[in-house]
Amino acid sequence: MTVLTGLAISDRNRTGIVKTEMKSAQTRSTRQRELSWRESVEWGRKGFHVCSSVLAVWAYLVDDPLATVGLVLAALLVIAVDLARLSLRRWALWAYRTFPLIFRREERYRLSGASVMMIGAAATSFLFPAGPAAAGILCLAWGDSAAAVVGQAFSRTRRQLGLEEAKGPRAPVVSRRGKKTIAGSLACFIVSALMIILTMGPRPELFLTGGLTAAAMERWTPGRWDNLTIPPVTAGVIQIFLTWVC
Repeated sequence: MTVLTGLAISDRNRTGIVKTEMKSAQTRSTRQRELSWRESVEWGRKGFHVCSSVLAVWAYLVDDPLATVGLVLAALLVIAVDLARLSLRRWALWAYRTFPLIFRREERYRLSGASVMMIGAAATSFLFPAGPAAAGILCLAWGDSAAAVVGQAFSRTRRQLGLEEAKGPRAPVVSRRGKKTIAGSLACFIVSALMIILTMGPRPELFLTGGLTAAAMERWTPGRWDNLTIPPVTAGVIQIFLTWVC
């Protein structure tokens, strides 16, 4: 009886030790995932976003139909490169290693945000005049980027980024992202309003409504699809005010 009691106590002790070790491992893992503000922002991805300002300049300075044709051809080129990434494993691994933490986990087997952004820019140029189209694209390029940077700065948890290992060689992609914040939405509104002022002039009815529209699209459009919604919806609101209100 004494032996059985001793064995039971020993088993409970082992179970307690195992649980303690598991908790310690989870704590160490959590600490390893903690990132500073500078580390937690997708700087490379937002850099590409800002560079898309070139699309707005093109849409603003080049007359139609050449402006739209140029953006459509550029979109087709980006989509072709994206499809090659999805089809060719070596090309995909090269892209992931060359541009670390540019791609997100859900983009491993789907079109990337770059392709969606090009489709949105081409559609905006086709649907709206040069001024509203350029304003909508700039709201995406700068407003969406500001939302990510400021939102992450004010986020309480900075476990936004992670490294997901591919089969075989390591290929870094964004595996976790933080939730959108009010601070980020406010930053998107302010920066988008400034972009509209830059293209359409200091007209409150335009930059207030356009800025609010861009911030709403950024906040409530899931995933990378705000690349598709921000430019045309913002440009559409601006065009409505130009046509029916102003």
